[in-house]
Amino acid sequence: MIKKIVPLLPALDLAETEVFYRNKLRFTTTNYGHYLLVKTGSIEFHFYLWDDPVNFVPGSFLIFEDNVEDLYTRFSMYDVVYPRGVIKQNIWGKNEFQVKDNNGNIIRFSGA
Repeated sequence: MIKKIVPLLPALDLAETEVFYRNKLRFTTTNYGHYLLVKTGSIEFHFYLWDDPVNFVPGSFLIFEDNVEDLYTRFSMYDVVYPRGVIKQNIWGKNEFQVKDNNGNIIRFSGA
């Protein structure tokens, strides 16, 4: 039985990534030097060090949120919504916005 799924994303600089998620998004972080764990509530995702900037390919994942509008307001205050200040309706009729981290990874937040 599957208990948990944890997205694993690349990072060019784990220290900068930790600062972004801790200070900009107010998530909890644990840095193991070559591996970074990021959490907020029941959501957890991990980063591994990618040491080849020429061949770097950012990742993406989608988080469903019951109150995406409040989260959008909060993240807008932190100036991390990408493109700046855009919330839109997705194909299933829910509001959605995205955050682009310091590595170019995209985290999409959608109404549940």
